[in-house]
Amino acid sequence: MNKFYLFPKGEVLSSIIWMIFLLIPILSLIPFDNFEKQFSGMLIVLFSWFYRNTLFQGKYFIYWLMGQYLIAAFYALELGYIYLFMFPAWQLGFGFTKIKKTTFWLLFFGQSGLIVLSLFLGLIEETAFRSNQLRISILFGLFTIIAPLPGREFQKSMEQRKQLYQANQRMEAVIKGEERNRIARELHDSLGQSLSIMTLKLDLAQKIIIKNPQIAADELQEIEQLSRSTLKTVREIVSDMRKRSVREELIEINQALTAAQIILSTENEELANDLSANQQNEISNVLREAVTNIIRHSKATFCKIIFTIEAGWFKLSIEDNGIGTKGLIAGNGVTGMIERIENVQGTILILDDQGTSIRISVPLKEALHD
Repeated sequence: MNKFYLFPKGEVLSSIIWMIFLLIPILSLIPFDNFEKQFSGMLIVLFSWFYRNTLFQGKYFIYWLMGQYLIAAFYALELGYIYLFMFPAWQLGFGFTKIKKTTFWLLFFGQSGLIVLSLFLGLIEETAFRSNQLRISILFGLFTIIAPLPGREFQKSMEQRKQLYQANQRMEAVIKGEERNRIARELHDSLGQSLSIMTLKLDLAQKIIIKNPQIAADELQEIEQLSRSTLKTVREIVSDMRKRSVREELIEINQALTAAQIILSTENEELANDLSANQQNEISNVLREAVTNIIRHSKATFCKIIFTIEAGWFKLSIEDNGIGTKGLIAGNGVTGMIERIENVQGTILILDDQGTSIRISVPLKEALHD
């Protein structure tokens, strides 16, 4: 059994605010002392239900939208009240993915015609409109007519961001898959051959240990040397597995900042490929610590990471729009950042510049000879 939701998740507050505006036409009908007012009040209640249903953008979206347009048209033509058109106008823009393109433009021009017609009838009859009200209604009418267009563009932007997020998720899965394949190749190429040779030599030693102990002893000595070499190779593979590239770190950083509702912007991140594996690992750790401080202490809403290369130096800038270094405690985290950059012969500078700004410079000589 599906759980009932009065409004979509994440849109409760905005939906309630919009519904509050529907009290305005209801209050204008008080007291409900005749059939026309009672009928108009019932239509507003029905309009509210239609509006609530369109928020979920289900398979009956177009029918709930049409219901709103019919009631809005009644209010506009009979009572000179055009403001109800704003509700379906915005939803037409945000829900364009649920309807055909021809249907969108049909509703768009139909709404425009109804608004213009209601304003024209108001001019002729001059019962619902007076000079001040007419000017306000014309301005509001024009705004309502074009409302679906910015709503449509905003929804497109949201869909594109969603697609970009999904693409990033797929890219992350590809990177993890490539890393697993790389590790598998390393194990196969480095360990497989060594273990096969060790197995053959052990088998040979077992067969000749009684007949020719000296040759068996030589074989066992070679096995010992090969075993030590293999163990060293395993340690090197494990050490490489623990190292992270800057691009890999940025994937997790973006996820952490998004969860903290902080917008991340990067420039020229591909330049990090010019760093050596050791430099990338150290800078990745520094990036992680810097972003952790931003999330915990800065109260920022925006973070920008800029990569540049100047005169043989790799430069990295991490900036936020938070409270500055007032929230930054010079503890183990900051000390660790400084030590890591010094390990790769680099420099780090932490500034209070309309937020916190961390400037890192690392020489590229190590990368060029890596």
